[in-house]
Amino acid sequence: MRNLEEVLSVNHEVWAVCPDRQRSGTSQAISLRETMRMEEVQPRHYRVSGFPVDCVNLALHSGMFPAFDLVVSGINHGYNLGDDVHYSGTVGAARHACIHGYRSVAISCGIYDIHADFIHVAEWFGAWLETNLHRLNAGSVYNINYPELPNPDLEVRFTRHGKRIYRDDYEMLEEEAGKSFVFKLKETIMGHKEGPLTDFSAIESGHVSITPLGLQTTNEEELQGWIESVKS
Repeated sequence: MRNLEEVLSVNHEVWAVCPDRQRSGTSQAISLRETMRMEEVQPRHYRVSGFPVDCVNLALHSGMFPAFDLVVSGINHGYNLGDDVHYSGTVGAARHACIHGYRSVAISCGIYDIHADFIHVAEWFGAWLETNLHRLNAGSVYNINYPELPNPDLEVRFTRHGKRIYRDDYEMLEEEAGKSFVFKLKETIMGHKEGPLTDFSAIESGHVSITPLGLQTTNEEELQGWIESVKS
């Protein structure tokens, strides 16, 4: 986030509202009954004891901030490809902004080291944003994935989100009389299905993937099938 602040502040007024701890995999979780603490760390930079969506919600609705014209979530440590977008707190925060009518971007990079410097990603995004800000639509979430190992001839590929395959393994930590159990997720092995024009194919080629995600989740083909079956 610091890298994005540094780069985007050159041409824009940037306000940062961030979770105070790691919140990976929280999707669009929101604090409905819990209280939250928001603390100003430095001018225009706040940390919140909540989820990524709470940060966006406070920024948009607490009355403490000016009106925004763009919400950027990230830079996430690790890709958000395929079905990851349903679980990601980074994408969830951007989607929440989209639901409320704001232009929104989620950006991730395939470097998982939490101490990694993302200035090169931030500089690329800053340059891309200056050229394309006017084209961003408030009805889409622009899910951007930047490759860990960029192609020397780096390109932007506009893609659809592919199909992620997950295999989860749990470890039982405690067991009491066969009726009470404590489990911990031991590991998740991730794969994907190959397909043309997917975010996976772009990243595998070392290029930037940009996937415009919509909010409409109705399966229109399935819906029409049921409508026709009722008519008959």
